[in-house]
Amino acid sequence: MTGDPAQTRPDLPAQTGAGPRMRPRDRRVVQAIALATLLPALLTVHWLDETRDVRSNLKPEEKVTTVPRGAAGELAGARWQVVDRRTTAPLLRPASGAPPGSAEVAEVRVTLAVVAKDAAAAKAVGAYGIVYRLRDGDGRAWAATGLGTGAARPGVPVRITVRGTVPRAKADLLVLEVRPPAYSRPKGPLPSLRFAP
Repeated sequence: MTGDPAQTRPDLPAQTGAGPRMRPRDRRVVQAIALATLLPALLTVHWLDETRDVRSNLKPEEKVTTVPRGAAGELAGARWQVVDRRTTAPLLRPASGAPPGSAEVAEVRVTLAVVAKDAAAAKAVGAYGIVYRLRDGDGRAWAATGLGTGAARPGVPVRITVRGTVPRAKADLLVLEVRPPAYSRPKGPLPSLRFAP
């Protein structure tokens, strides 16, 4: 074939597939719709996963046991009982230039008798990380510290004095909450005891 080279066309590759090809503009529209549909779904899945992690790690579920006045409760393999509760003036007086109302606080002292059942429970009773709090009925909590009279031993009662500074008006209404260290608990809800005032 001798002819004009401008008149000749190279052979086009044969198209494979069932239908015609999608134009680039149409393809971009379909991709944008798919992205707009999948992006919220992916963000929702990510948010739900993060929420589950936060709930399980930062704020574990609690299993609260309310202990009536004069009764004993079981926690961390030990028997806990309130033997004395007093409300006194705090050891530190407000400074002379303290704001008004700062003298309206009281110190709540709760003495607990704790009897560990075995060596593991004795170790848990004396462990670092036991949390003591004083709570009111509205969910507000005040930190408290516990100081034991000696090392806990199986079957031998040990006294722990818990002290916390709280508003004087609420001192007689607060419940004492005791929680074991979060790192020593098995999977599941975090146990705690709440002693009635």
